[in-house]
Amino acid sequence: MPARDSDYSASDSDSDAPLPSSSRAVAASSSRGAAAGASAAAAPAGAARGTRGAVAAGAKAKKKGKGKDAGYAWEATFKRSWDAVREDGEGGLEATVRGMLEAGKRRRTRPPAYAVQRGIIRHLVLVLDLSESMSERDLRPNRHALSLQYAREFVTEYFDQNPIGQLGIIATRDGIAERLGLLGGNVVDHLAALSNARRLEPKGEPSLQNALEMARSSLAHLPASSSREILVLFGSLTTCDPSNIHTTIDTLAEERIRVSMVCLAAEVKVCKTVTVRTGGTFAVALNEGHLRDVLFQSVAPPEILAPKRNPAQAEDAAPDGGDLLCMAFPLRLPAAAPASLCACHGRIKSGTAFVCPRCEAKVCDVPTDCPICGMTIVLSTHLARSYHHLFPTPYYAPVEWDDLDAAEDVSPTCHGCSTPFAIDTPAARAAAVSSENVSPTGRYACEACGEHFCIECDTFVHETLHVCPGCA
Repeated sequence: MPARDSDYSASDSDSDAPLPSSSRAVAASSSRGAAAGASAAAAPAGAARGTRGAVAAGAKAKKKGKGKDAGYAWEATFKRSWDAVREDGEGGLEATVRGMLEAGKRRRTRPPAYAVQRGIIRHLVLVLDLSESMSERDLRPNRHALSLQYAREFVTEYFDQNPIGQLGIIATRDGIAERLGLLGGNVVDHLAALSNARRLEPKGEPSLQNALEMARSSLAHLPASSSREILVLFGSLTTCDPSNIHTTIDTLAEERIRVSMVCLAAEVKVCKTVTVRTGGTFAVALNEGHLRDVLFQSVAPPEILAPKRNPAQAEDAAPDGGDLLCMAFPLRLPAAAPASLCACHGRIKSGTAFVCPRCEAKVCDVPTDCPICGMTIVLSTHLARSYHHLFPTPYYAPVEWDDLDAAEDVSPTCHGCSTPFAIDTPAARAAAVSSENVSPTGRYACEACGEHFCIECDTFVHETLHVCPGCA
């Protein structure tokens, strides 16, 4: 029975649809006839239509296969970390693991690609999300416990790297914002506020606008010469705001208050918008280690933003001079001093304290602002330690095997800890780590003094000591 035209038209319109029985019979007979070298028994028009349908089906299948191989757009940014694992000559992974650890340490000590200006007087408000979404367990043990743990570590590291900086803590839940710690420089009070588990139970929905408004009110009265920042640790995908949050974003941008955000769930449009408008940073935590890395990026002072230039101002006009800040070095009272009235707590206290040189008020801890006269009270050691952000330690460049062969009178041990370096042998070269910015010899040379250091001393000098032992 000859095939009808409707059967062929149906197969042409949808090449993925199965052919009718009559069409399959015609195609089968045509194939057998062609293989045997005889003429096809089917009609020429029907055979031509069947061929076009088969060609269309093949082209569509090929297109589908190509799209499947191409993958999704987000897969282009996904790093296949298992592809970087390489076994050594003995089948071990020690060299690869050591290379990954050293690459992580070197990434933290890498200097900026260009000279930047940073401020040493910082005022930062840490905003914590205590909504119901923080109870999720995608981060171990859960988002809430891990965030509080990293927040306590961040507070300690912040005051260690910024001795004359000040910090405040705000939490948001149930659609409101709560002030956990006032803006100040007392590390003990901030750690105590973050250790009260009963007061920090997650519940309700967060309010990003209320938290930003409360943080802005704490920073608005501060001089423009200091760095005013807000760091938000946000875990929810929604925010319960009383009004238009974009009005708050515009106000923060006008007052030059920088907002940085770390999201725990996913990228939220409004969170990305507030960071872009205010010049802050934005990141989404991938795992526990990545969350700590992106959070601790805010420990170092940010770059100072250039003021907006007035279009009516002449291009050759001289820039405005810098602001001068008034600071005082207090008198230290010994622990055996008699008890007296403390101005910061408002009660009689004994023990080690400090006396403001302007109004002679007693304060418990420094650095701080005098509660009576408003004078900034710091110690000389605090001021000296804060300067390492303005004058960073010289970079330690990795030393290659060729550089080591060309050098003369090279020390066999680390200049910092006297640990012996690896001896240049074929086995040592085979076991050497091959990674970007990581030295295969295990040596890192100071660009200023030329002394060689190990990776542990390199990390300690740039993250804690901030003074090169060879240059000192």
